[in-house]
Amino acid sequence: MFVFIILIVVLCAAPVSADQHDDTQVLIVYYSMTGNTKEMALAVADGVNAVEGATAVVKSVEEVIKDDLVRADGIILGSPSYYANVAAPMKEFIDAWYFEYELPMFDKVGGAFCPGGSRTGGQELVVISLLLAMMNNGMIVAGPLYEAWGTFGATAMTDTAPHEGVDEYELADCRLLGERIARVAQQMRK
Repeated sequence: MFVFIILIVVLCAAPVSADQHDDTQVLIVYYSMTGNTKEMALAVADGVNAVEGATAVVKSVEEVIKDDLVRADGIILGSPSYYANVAAPMKEFIDAWYFEYELPMFDKVGGAFCPGGSRTGGQELVVISLLLAMMNNGMIVAGPLYEAWGTFGATAMTDTAPHEGVDEYELADCRLLGERIARVAQQMRK
């Protein structure tokens, strides 16, 4: 009996590895010059954190380290649309998964979001480019779900009337994206 009690105390006091975590962790990585992509990233995080048992980690692309990627069960990328393309810092970050970190991303759940200046500013092309990069790295991708359909990701039109910046409707899409990725990542962990 005494040995059993000591064993329980030792097991309970054993340090937890950095790779072990109870919550499903979703890493949200963004690049933002004007603040619009960051605002969307924070709304995505709200969606992740609304799911019981899920935790959002929000970082700019410059802040992410290899361990962030290793720990993440899900990864959501946000880049502004620059001439219908992914911003260079985000592209360099994605290239580092393989070339610098030599990190397999297999079976992590991914999603994407993108603000752009105009109605046809290439936002959907950027989202698709981000998702294709994820798929090419063995990830499973998903987008937000609505009552009768789903979409590739979340987008915003930021420099055109009737508003400037990201509006509440677009932020709601971001929250739906965060919720969906968190839920799918939880299913994958099981």
